[in-house]
Amino acid sequence: MTPPAPYDIGTPRTPWGASERAAWLARQPVRRSYDAEVVQPLKARVPALAELFPSGALDYRRLGLPASPLSALRSRQWRADRPTVLVTGGVHGYETSGVQGALQWI
Repeated sequence: MTPPAPYDIGTPRTPWGASERAAWLARQPVRRSYDAEVVQPLKARVPALAELFPSGALDYRRLGLPASPLSALRSRQWRADRPTVLVTGGVHGYETSGVQGALQWI
């Protein structure tokens, strides 16, 4: 059996450092667009009775990527004395069903 060829980034059996991680990241194609898959559909689906407002950001600038805004939605008839529901949708790896499910719930 032929042994596998070593990966062309780094040295076998040596942990990657910052330069190896940067080289690997530079090779990765953009697979998803947060703006196209989350922000724009969210803006399009906000009903007339709801308010969309910024609630934070995920800051990926240290990786050479833009910050991704986080948004929240609440009824225009919001009352602090009434019960609330928190619906969140996250992404684990490339699994987007959490975000897509939250968008569909709206």
